[in-house]
Amino acid sequence: MAHIANRSRFRVTVKNKPDLTQHFSFSKVAAVEAYMKELRAQGYKPRAEQLDEGWLVRIRERGHKPLEATFESEAAANQAGESVR
Repeated sequence: MAHIANRSRFRVTVKNKPDLTQHFSFSKVAAVEAYMKELRAQGYKPRAEQLDEGWLVRIRERGHKPLEATFESEAAANQAGESVR
């Protein structure tokens, strides 16, 4: 069975304010929420999105060693996951 996870960074932006753009690790969801709360308190309307730059595919089958591979796009990760089935 293949498991696909998005391991891309988060980007927080504010329209017409490129100096406020920040990137966060995929595992720092709390930091993203805190930064967005801070921006909202300043009167901005921030937008957060998870980028498409790193995908992890884990394949586990009974009787075989688990395999892991990373891909640069979701399409490539899905293709790898489908090739196992």
